[in-house]
Amino acid sequence: MTMAMRSLIVAVGVAAASRGARACKPLGQAPHTIVASMQVTDMTPPTLGAVPPARIHYADDAQGGCGSDCSDVGSIAIAPMATDDMTAPAQIGYRFTLQSGTLAPGLTLPATALDANSPEGVVLYWNSTTGQPFDFTLEIVAVDLAGNESAPQSLRIMNDSSHACAVGRGQRAGVASIVMLAVLFAAAARRRRSRA
Repeated sequence: MTMAMRSLIVAVGVAAASRGARACKPLGQAPHTIVASMQVTDMTPPTLGAVPPARIHYADDAQGGCGSDCSDVGSIAIAPMATDDMTAPAQIGYRFTLQSGTLAPGLTLPATALDANSPEGVVLYWNSTTGQPFDFTLEIVAVDLAGNESAPQSLRIMNDSSHACAVGRGQRAGVASIVMLAVLFAAAARRRRSRA
């Protein structure tokens, strides 16, 4: 094997290892807390208006590129805005249940209400590299600190496989192709030496 071939294989290996070694740090969920003392004085449920469209981020295998630095994790940011007579908007939680359709691959809805865990609202995670389409509708309920619940709102969420962050999957495939090419060149060089 020539020095150039060895250098190519080492460079590709280092690049692949650095991608795999990067820590995966999706945002943690923030379970909503009920304050027992408020249950005595607050009987009024919060008001939840129409929920804006969700923001879907696709994994791109780049730090912070699409809402997560995990190579296969995409995110769905939901930003409902509820108001309440005694609970500040930032302290209102939201409960999500599946109303219809099939959830995105790898997405599990929490059993309890969640507080916002991002400036974008409540962020949920899914496996965005499967290439599987999804189309589902969530029922969203706002929950104040006393545990009072709003009337539900519906939010339909569909994926868009043409999103720019899907390019990341092609970049990973490109690295695999380079590694395979280097291995084939090395094998050919060994065969030539054995014939000589």
